[in-house]
Amino acid sequence: KTNPPTLIEPVRRPAARAAVAAAPAAAATAASVPAAEPEPARAAAAVVESGTLRGQLQLVAAAGQELGADEMRHAVVYYVADQGAAPARPGRYRIYTHNKQFEPESMVVPLGSTISFPNQDEILHNVFSVTPKSSFDLGIYGEGKSAEYTFKQTGLVLINCNVHHAMQANVLVIDTPYFTSPGSDGRFELKNLPAGSGKLMVWHPRAAIQAITQGMPAAGPVVLRLALTKPRISEHLNKERKPY
Repeated sequence: KTNPPTLIEPVRRPAARAAVAAAPAAAATAASVPAAEPEPARAAAAVVESGTLRGQLQLVAAAGQELGADEMRHAVVYYVADQGAAPARPGRYRIYTHNKQFEPESMVVPLGSTISFPNQDEILHNVFSVTPKSSFDLGIYGEGKSAEYTFKQTGLVLINCNVHHAMQANVLVIDTPYFTSPGSDGRFELKNLPAGSGKLMVWHPRAAIQAITQGMPAAGPVVLRLALTKPRISEHLNKERKPY
């Protein structure tokens, strides 16, 4: 249980750390890489690499919120180059339903990736999302069964179970191969970034995505500060837009 099962491999429950998948060769250091055959890469300009961007993320609790001891595991830092970036490669990933929870609760995937949702509980689940342009309903299925969805739109997708209100997962779909999950101390490293201008982005399921202008090569390490403004489970309706 040392690696999150973001890639398709023999069934096992994921480790607690947030799932972050990296595209081969051009991606940042990350928790895992997709094992499936990637889709044909889109045409891109030649990448002129300028090295590595290092930094540290600091998480703070906004008014009325609490900062859990393990919040950093859900954070993701990624880089969006203005030009010259290598193409992101879609893959196949898993989010399990286990003990009436999604495992992992947060995941970042390249645009065009497919996530399956195997049910490891002895009860029924109904995975769905009403996120605009990424809505889906996988229907009710029992233990040992699975269903999947392909994410064709960038952005944050909020996923719930129509049977259990407290089940919630966040999937961030991005069109860049440069992303990573910080260590427990908030330190991160993004490798093989293209030279030129771009934006350094930071995301956490309990905060809005934030961006800063960042050119490469970098002058030195960067420090990011992100306030957590949302509860772990947001208020929501079921798939029929009715209270649970």
